[in-house]
Amino acid sequence: MSVSRWLVLASVAIAPARAADAPAPVLPVGAPHGASVAMRGAGALAQALVAGEQDPLYGSARVGVQVVNVRTGEEVYAHGDDAGMMPASVAKVLTSAVALRELGPSYRIPTWVLADGDLGRDGVLAGSLYIKGQGDPTMMVERLWRLAFDLRLRGIREIRGDLVLDAAYFEGGASLIPGWNNKDDLANPPTYFPMLGALSVNQNLATITVRPGVAVGQPSLAEVEIPFAGVTLENDVRTGTRSSRPWLKVDRRVDETGKLVTFRVSGSLPLDGASETFYRPVADPLAQYAAALTAVMEQHGIRLRGTWRAGTTPTGARLVLRAESVPLADIVSQTQKHSNNFYAEQLLRIVGAERRGLPGTTEKGVDVASAYLASLGIPRAEFTVANGSGLSRDTRLRPSHVNAVLIDMARNPDCGAEFLAGLSVAGRDGTLWSRFRDESMEGRVRGKTGTLAGVSTLAGYVRGADDELYAFTFLANDIQGVPGRARRAHDRLVTTLAGAAPSAPDALAAEGGAGTGAAALP
Repeated sequence: MSVSRWLVLASVAIAPARAADAPAPVLPVGAPHGASVAMRGAGALAQALVAGEQDPLYGSARVGVQVVNVRTGEEVYAHGDDAGMMPASVAKVLTSAVALRELGPSYRIPTWVLADGDLGRDGVLAGSLYIKGQGDPTMMVERLWRLAFDLRLRGIREIRGDLVLDAAYFEGGASLIPGWNNKDDLANPPTYFPMLGALSVNQNLATITVRPGVAVGQPSLAEVEIPFAGVTLENDVRTGTRSSRPWLKVDRRVDETGKLVTFRVSGSLPLDGASETFYRPVADPLAQYAAALTAVMEQHGIRLRGTWRAGTTPTGARLVLRAESVPLADIVSQTQKHSNNFYAEQLLRIVGAERRGLPGTTEKGVDVASAYLASLGIPRAEFTVANGSGLSRDTRLRPSHVNAVLIDMARNPDCGAEFLAGLSVAGRDGTLWSRFRDESMEGRVRGKTGTLAGVSTLAGYVRGADDELYAFTFLANDIQGVPGRARRAHDRLVTTLAGAAPSAPDALAAEGGAGTGAAALP
């Protein structure tokens, strides 16, 4: 048994949440790679979990699994040697837990608006307006519209100076997610790989909408939601017949300055067909922010005499207003349910700034996360955390590490409920919406999925037929073939834990199964 597994089990076994008459955890001896450990106290359940190893995945991929009873701290089942593995987006479990613990569920991320000149009775601000960001990942054009409206309510009609965007809360301005070195994604970033920054709008993505033209053979209509000098749109989409099939492709090119991006849209849309919308990372997030804000200020009758520029807020600037995000609990919910990389990375940098000092960096956030894992009894030499989203092949966590976080959060009176609520609910929402749809399973599992090429992971909680709450982590690396093979093995483990009838090894494609119902997860 690894040192971390022993420490984690020992620590949860003596937690206050354990019932006075609960049996002491049975600590397994070390198991060789590929072997399983079934706990004596778990009886038939553990043996049923061992039977799931008939799945071909266990012989063709590297598999690490651990199941722990949350109430007693007893390890019910384990497979593999509890070695470090790529967790993919299951790493967001750690990021979310750290953010909630450090900042609190009700924390709201502020965006400050300040001015360095007097506001006359005629509504003219005799100075510049400063927008000071603190990494709010939820800022959208709609909220900027409200911010501009609030400026008007405060009497501002004209700004004689400049619009200054202060993104110094994060180090180095806008940057890509660290720890991800995929050459194709670096050259042409997809939606899940946007720029990070202390001032962002629309998750630093350009929204491109394409509609069919008015006649067959005519060009389509294409537009960017926030047009600005940093984005050029080339439209090579034609209108096909009503019976034609739609197909579209978006290519992205960035010039040598790294600030100007060109999107080329090509393909065909059927006449009278539906419009298509694409989201692609911009190269200059501050330029998009400035374009969006100046546009909505104009809508509210606020004129900018100067120009926009990046800068820092002077010490003597006076506060005009403070815009706030939704509570952190809601942001964590979006992060986990929809596996939002941008949200996770921004949160980790905010935690770094608030706990390790300005400017916020991924490294500072990782240090806070590492300290949290260490506080759970996990030696720092056992894990590697590259970023907050899990979009990395460098991050290494063990199944026992993830379960330690899950158990700690399940017992946390300050933010545990918000953490659990933020996980996807089986058959109902998030990345588990399409899984466990059988009525015997729906709502009984809360979890976080993760996927990279050759990697498929799942971690969370399941309420068993015995009404016990189990924490589980299933990490599969070096998968050969389609990821669905691992997903079927995940589902079999979870349905077995829930007491539902898992699919037979030769028919694992079927999800859920008939079985006894149980109380819904808290």
